[in-house]
Amino acid sequence: MSYTFSRRAFLKYSATTAVAMAGAGLLGGCEFKDPNNPVSKELPSTITSKLQVIASLNTMKIADNTCTLEVEIQSARVNPIRLTADCFSVAVKDAAGKQSYLSLTNGGVQIKSAENLQLQKKKSTKVQLAAIGFPEKLEEGDTVIFKFIPVRENSEMSLTWEISKEEYENAITEEG
Repeated sequence: MSYTFSRRAFLKYSATTAVAMAGAGLLGGCEFKDPNNPVSKELPSTITSKLQVIASLNTMKIADNTCTLEVEIQSARVNPIRLTADCFSVAVKDAAGKQSYLSLTNGGVQIKSAENLQLQKKKSTKVQLAAIGFPEKLEEGDTVIFKFIPVRENSEMSLTWEISKEEYENAITEEG
């Protein structure tokens, strides 16, 4: 049995590899969708989690170094979910993807008001949140990343909103 590799076979396999590599480059624009961590890039918008939680980011306002958010949350789980400030985080990424703000290093996200801090099955709860020490204004290319982790024991499952400066400005214009 011979394991020789002819010049002709080498050229054939080289050409096949080149075509495969070129085709892989076409997939660069595709975005991976993780069912455990759904992402929305719209304001307002609603996300449904595999944890049987539905959350809507209704409003986001930036003023006086504070980002204020209004979220409406509903659970279909039998066991109640306890809402704490640890369930929420806010960050800002610049156009290059570098993080320029993180709520955790600025005092965290504060719950300003909530209709109920225990999510009961099929009962919707509105929550007002505030991230202190927030940048006064968003720069071109900035994205606000708001994350909600419903069950801290399953922190690998979250709901995330990535709101660009343009999307934020459009939402503010439509409100006013």
